[in-house]
Amino acid sequence: MFETQEFTGLHLSDTVIGNTRALDAIADPISSFQSGGDSNSLILSTSEVSLHEPVELTNIATNIAEIPDSHLENQQHSPTIDPLTGINLSTDSPVANTFFLSDDTLNTAQDLGVLEGTQTVNDSVGISDLDDYYRIHLNATSNVNLSLEGLSADADLELIADRNGDGFADYGEVIDWSLNWGTESDYISAVNLPAGTYFVNVEQYSGFTPYTLTLSATPTVVDPVLVDPVLVDPVSSFDPVQGYGLVNASAAVSRAVGSPVPFADIPDTYHPNWGLNTIHAPEVWSQGYTGEGVVVAVLDTGVDYTHPDLNDRIWRNIDEIENNGIDDDGNGYVDDIVGWDFYYNDADPMDFHDHGTHVAGIIAAEGNEFGVTGVAPNAQIMPVQVMDEMGYSTPSTVASGIYYAVANGADVINMSLGFSDFYYDLTPLQQAVQFAADNGVVVVSAAGNEYWSSPIHPAQYATDWGIAVGASDSYNFVANFSNDAGWTPLDYVVAPGVDVYSTTSYNGYQSLQGTSMAAPHVSGVAALILSANPNLTPPEVEQILTETANPNILIA
Repeated sequence: MFETQEFTGLHLSDTVIGNTRALDAIADPISSFQSGGDSNSLILSTSEVSLHEPVELTNIATNIAEIPDSHLENQQHSPTIDPLTGINLSTDSPVANTFFLSDDTLNTAQDLGVLEGTQTVNDSVGISDLDDYYRIHLNATSNVNLSLEGLSADADLELIADRNGDGFADYGEVIDWSLNWGTESDYISAVNLPAGTYFVNVEQYSGFTPYTLTLSATPTVVDPVLVDPVLVDPVSSFDPVQGYGLVNASAAVSRAVGSPVPFADIPDTYHPNWGLNTIHAPEVWSQGYTGEGVVVAVLDTGVDYTHPDLNDRIWRNIDEIENNGIDDDGNGYVDDIVGWDFYYNDADPMDFHDHGTHVAGIIAAEGNEFGVTGVAPNAQIMPVQVMDEMGYSTPSTVASGIYYAVANGADVINMSLGFSDFYYDLTPLQQAVQFAADNGVVVVSAAGNEYWSSPIHPAQYATDWGIAVGASDSYNFVANFSNDAGWTPLDYVVAPGVDVYSTTSYNGYQSLQGTSMAAPHVSGVAALILSANPNLTPPEVEQILTETANPNILIA
């Protein structure tokens, strides 16, 4: 989930301070959101899923096991003895750093020249040589692969673009990183990296270790015969912070029905959720498109399917007979009338956390005379519980929920959750997201609230499948906690995610913030698109969302 909260491994898109590895001993900030002056705090274990909301971390000084690079670059280095190994780094070690003390900053990085094909560097890092920086140049847009192998202690890998040329890896300039534990190798793959100058950092985490750094670049070749002339240019139209811009429901649905211009503007009217006017949802409703006939699966902490603003919008399995103890429709789930709880493995996906119910209300709360109205108020919500009441889950549990949603007729899947790749084997999750996309389901994922320069998973899979969503506020500022789009182009848009008012469990309502709240705005727009044109494929829906997003209104 992504609101204002704390974290460790599984992300509820939390605020991260400094080097991400410094948080390994900190409890997950899952929930410290404000509501009516009250502050509630949930603490997750180190294996939590992220419920993408921002978090404030306090009292962490004694827990930080690694000091960020920016604090170390100006310290004195001892050029002789590694205190952990006793090795004389300048004379005794057969793997002593060839570029000792000459490559410890971006300005003094070892220049490897133009990266064409594959290059290999053998060197070492340790207590007295914390960072090795390498400068590479790309002459054309390329796919870049990096590997850090042969480790005897823990070292990490970063790919950096010094956009402002100040000689430091500032916020937003780290394109990607790999933080695998111990002696496990690190790998980075960056797709469609534009021509230019980049830096690679090999960073010591513990002890002394030799390493083999392998770098390769393959120019991206575009076959003009295969290029769809309608598609946006994935490089020139993409911004590393806001992706393709603020989602626009009016322009998107208008495009879906063949119009080159958005629907006519209508005067803003009051809605408890300010985001509806911001994304121009009322303009779409005025044309008769409200999400009718579209099923949106909410993979989350469950949904309060009895809430008066949601109960008539809940998907029902009409092929199952309620409470007869028989799997009437043969789908492998007994009495799954309103969905399934994959965490407790039962037919009751009731939400006892609020998060999933809040997400569901943003998507499809009923257009009645009370409470709130969803982006697609006549869409149906399929409750699929993949987290417990504390927000805990695993990639395989979420993957099971995806397969269920696809098999039972979902048109859109919303995942306001996420995982870090340095905590989990994410293969089951990636395979499930690909399966959903290949079977005609639009996958929408929150980018995360870690203040990072790229999304977490599954949002990061939007390079190939689905769409990632960052958060903005009512003044059209990109939320500071929202993970950026990153330097590798992917389908990424921004939507309202700060102080969003929606439904909560036990017939309640509350304002929450996070990319968890932004993603369901986009899921609702996807439902509006499909209600207007049900023949569109997931890539076509994603193309419409990115092409019609407004890149000029947001303030990063």
